Amino acid sequence: MALRTSVQRQRGGVAVEFALVFMIFMAAVLAMIDFTRWLFAMNSVVQATREAARTAVVCDKASTAYITRAQPFLALAQGGTLSRDFYRNGAIDNSCTESNCEGVEVSATNYTITAYAPFLGPSLTLPQASTYLPRESMKSSTNPNCS
Repeated sequence: MALRTSVQRQRGGVAVEFALVFMIFMAAVLAMIDFTRWLFAMNSVVQATREAARTAVVCDKASTAYITRAQPFLALAQGGTLSRDFYRNGAIDNSCTESNCEGVEVSATNYTITAYAPFLGPSLTLPQASTYLPRESMKSSTNPNCS
């Protein structure tokens, strides 16, 4: 009879050990998933700035097509700001015209993703990304990317 009671107590101990180990294992799996999502989102934000800069450098200065072109890449990222600056004489000069602007820089700041692992907090912040491209043919009304 004593042997049977001891086995029943061990079954309960095994269940408790399994629960503890399983929680640690799942936390590690969720952390790995969050890390890979963070890397993917970071790469997507960088790609969004590249695409937005490619569009901004050929379109009219007043065009907001660069935002439209970047949106598909920002599907996973939340919040944040996509901004565009024009350069003349090596410095930011948003008053330059299409004929004397030297280039365009598009920056993405303050983007986050929602974390799954509870110990990482509610969200993970992505680093700032920016892309600078020299001026090509600003004010191209026939470019399909500008519409």
